[in-house]
Amino acid sequence: MTALSLLPAGALLPAFEWLQHTYLGETIRHSATLIALLEIVHLIGLTILIGTILMVDLTLLGVGIGRHPVSRIARELDAFTGIGLGIVLASGPFIFCSEAVRCYRTPVFWIKMMLLAIAVVFHFTIHRRVTRAEPPEPRQVARIVAGLSLALWFGIALAGKGIAIFQP
Repeated sequence: MTALSLLPAGALLPAFEWLQHTYLGETIRHSATLIALLEIVHLIGLTILIGTILMVDLTLLGVGIGRHPVSRIARELDAFTGIGLGIVLASGPFIFCSEAVRCYRTPVFWIKMMLLAIAVVFHFTIHRRVTRAEPPEPRQVARIVAGLSLALWFGIALAGKGIAIFQP
């Protein structure tokens, strides 16, 4: 069951078509330079975001920066994580509006959006509580949270790549 199957067939298609045909959508879609720049910015943001989360989660798994507590590493990387997330959330809609109809018709896009929503909520609730805990959470809890976090964020990245590969 996909997000689309919860709606009447084609319910959102007119909105996606409108968005793609706005001045912004048309301008980006017809400019290889703009598309390339937006994708570069998006990938830089994703690299910063996943890179900082990877450092924290590897430490939670016991294979990261072992000489510092997880809570310190998470606090020190928090601003960079926020910057990466901000870049991704700012650049993504521009890329999306240039290919909204294709995204609408691509199931992997809906998977990416669901994973993104889950990952953001998870990161700012459970993940944050575990990484900030003093004293640290039990090792097994930390490992489960790190594993889920990594699975969500890497799933988002893979689904993003899947949008380009699995076109209708």
